[in-house]
Amino acid sequence: MSKIVVKYIIVCIMVSNYLNTYAQNKSGYAFVYGLGGIYAQFDGSGNLPIVDSAYFPHTNAQRFFTGSSSICDSATGNLKVVTNGYLLFSSNGNVMQNGDSLVPKNIYLFNGPNTLLSYMPQTSLILPKGSSGLYYVFTTTITDTTYNKYLGSVEKFPYDLLQYHVVDMNQNGGLGKVVQKNVPVITNYEINRVGMQACRHANGYDWWLIKQAGLDSTAIFKILVTADSVVIKDTQRIPNLAYGKWDGEGQSCFSTNGKKYAFSCGRTSQLLLADFDRCSAELRSIQILNIPKDSTTDPYSINAGKWDSVINGVCFAPNDSFIYITRDYNIYQYELNNPDSATAWVRIKHGEDTSLLWFERYGILHKGIDGRIYIGKNSNSSSSNSLINKPNLKGLACDFCRKCLRYDLPDMHTCAPSNMPDFTLGADSSGCWPLSSEQLIVNNEQWELYPNPVNAILYIKHAKGKEKKLYNTYGQLLISTTKEEIDISGLAKGLYFLSCEQQTQKVLVEY
Repeated sequence: MSKIVVKYIIVCIMVSNYLNTYAQNKSGYAFVYGLGGIYAQFDGSGNLPIVDSAYFPHTNAQRFFTGSSSICDSATGNLKVVTNGYLLFSSNGNVMQNGDSLVPKNIYLFNGPNTLLSYMPQTSLILPKGSSGLYYVFTTTITDTTYNKYLGSVEKFPYDLLQYHVVDMNQNGGLGKVVQKNVPVITNYEINRVGMQACRHANGYDWWLIKQAGLDSTAIFKILVTADSVVIKDTQRIPNLAYGKWDGEGQSCFSTNGKKYAFSCGRTSQLLLADFDRCSAELRSIQILNIPKDSTTDPYSINAGKWDSVINGVCFAPNDSFIYITRDYNIYQYELNNPDSATAWVRIKHGEDTSLLWFERYGILHKGIDGRIYIGKNSNSSSSNSLINKPNLKGLACDFCRKCLRYDLPDMHTCAPSNMPDFTLGADSSGCWPLSSEQLIVNNEQWELYPNPVNAILYIKHAKGKEKKLYNTYGQLLISTTKEEIDISGLAKGLYFLSCEQQTQKVLVEY
């Protein structure tokens, strides 16, 4: 029987040192977006991103709109993997080996990467699969059966498939190869077309992927992503939340410390705001806030003069004191710790950021590593974006900067930055247990436990009088004892961890 010990004893190191290590993670140092793929890389000094228009070949005019995502090398900040939700690209701008057909046939052929469905925000996300050069690429989409069922429907057009693909960057001379494709995670269940984001697990290694369910459901899927597996751990229903059929716009996000979650979409004017437990992914202290409406600006609509209805972007300020909301024609700021809703909401920008002829409507939001918030667009006819320079300040002091990120490149139209989680977020002080096998190593000394699997009494040898602690996979302490036997008959079937004297072993409970 092999034994295992924790490679890094999370609970024994200083959290501040751990967080400093993750602050050096450069996985989010660049993004690709717009027509043809503009490459923008932060230099880490607080300056605006450096733009390289030649990074991606433009012969096929590939579009990288709000459904796009990317990831960089964690050490250098150089681009590694990019997807527009339909195809996977290497850092040289070419389609990666085996990187085609990330979605079912019908939506790929008839609503592919150069159509309006590529504008659906947060339909892809890339996460590291451990630290050995492997990456998960998650995509949400629609099966051929459901596509045919709702084709032409004006009531709804739901997605019903979340799947992942695995990229091995050690292959193809470092340009990567897709080694697993179209592995289903959520199937046969209507899911929202927008609203997919991840937060690092409190153990500092793994991830929680959070996905909104469909229009007729208020459920939220909580998916645990480790180097070993992708598993739906739980669903949680949110009362008093109604999305409606307009789920083509919207965004979900986490606060900078990972302890709050927010989501809004479509035309509901409802903002879901909740505390987030990074150990269990439980949403607590749930609030449904009413986002202000503007009664004057909707110039392109046949209903001109009606309120500005569409919710596009949601983003926390770096200091977690404010949250920003974009509608088509307005930008709002909400002060999180202000109990007076009349003063908590401030309109930061009213109306277009350029001449109406060239105004492209405010889109999804991206919190850059430089502390600014980058404002996406719902169109792509010009080569510049507005941003918020000082999002940690209240009201107009946040410094909305009109068209300050300018590229001025021929035929290079921007849209919105890639969908990325906060890669710099490390472990917290909760002591959650590592969940991936790469955090565990074999050790043939110290104590033993038996039987394993177990269904009644678990015995521990060579640890007399020593404290033993039994944890579940969320890192929650269930049993603490100095005895040499533990009655586990009251525990549910599943995987647990037993810790004693800086050694940990997996315990499998079966019946």
